[in-house]
Amino acid sequence: MRGLKVPKHDGEKVRTQLIQQGDLVTQYKIKRDETYIYFPVKEGIPGYEVVECSFEEQKKPVESLKKFGISSFDSIGDIAIVDIPEELQEKRKEIARVLLTRPFIKTVVQKSSRVEGEFRTRTYEYIAGEQKTETVHREYGLKYKLNINTVYFNPRLATERLRIAREVTPGEVVTDMFCGVGPFSIMISKFSQAEKIYAIDVNPEAIRFLNENININKVTNITPLLGDAKEEIVKTGHADRIIMNLPQKAFEFLPEAVLHGDIIHYYRITSDVQGEIEQIKSLKTKKTLKILQFHTVKSYSPDMEMCRIDISTT
Repeated sequence: MRGLKVPKHDGEKVRTQLIQQGDLVTQYKIKRDETYIYFPVKEGIPGYEVVECSFEEQKKPVESLKKFGISSFDSIGDIAIVDIPEELQEKRKEIARVLLTRPFIKTVVQKSSRVEGEFRTRTYEYIAGEQKTETVHREYGLKYKLNINTVYFNPRLATERLRIAREVTPGEVVTDMFCGVGPFSIMISKFSQAEKIYAIDVNPEAIRFLNENININKVTNITPLLGDAKEEIVKTGHADRIIMNLPQKAFEFLPEAVLHGDIIHYYRITSDVQGEIEQIKSLKTKKTLKILQFHTVKSYSPDMEMCRIDISTT
């Protein structure tokens, strides 16, 4: 599994950060040699190498959900979100009990709808633990305050957000067309030397949390904009890079992005990436569009994937 290779003198600092982020895999023992400590992790920390390691299980491993036939769950902050099939509903309290044995989980909910509506939100059904929907999510040392019922947030895109931040070159102007509570924008602000970041969202709750997260993470180069991205992007002027993380409807907004940006990171849920690329190439515009690369971000369903297509308009 994945191990974070850390010099011994940084060990305690990194261990504390991994626990805060919820990225330390506690059912395995930490390894050590003469020079390095190897932490079993879900996600890494910038500046340290992630390597393949074999780790010894703890004597009292965390109880697994596999006995219920559930292979995974999401955690946003200290809230566990589990997808429980209909045939297991009578065992949902027992499933929640297992999840609450994890030291970083305080609340367990289950999905009760798909992402839908103008604000891309979904509803959740409370099962056990603290009865709350607001939390603080941590990734790569950053903190995002949010309410899972009122804003959209995808915890599985942490590595993708860091990957984009590392592509931003010094002095760039970046527009995040569908920013949510700011995970792309704040990651870019912290891990690049972007000059300016315009963060747009139509959801007032997302912008409210974004303003809080700007203060929490002590960033100064983000300008939040509340409104429809098609209208607000006109006010931002030219951008060196535009992020379009609206995978269900991104193509509807692509003409405006093409007019205002040089490089576009276009996210789409599709079963046919090549078909999506051909649709982009067929877009009627005075600019010359070039597909730089495409990348599968994650699986969405058995026959659908979330992909990122990088487009140059220059």
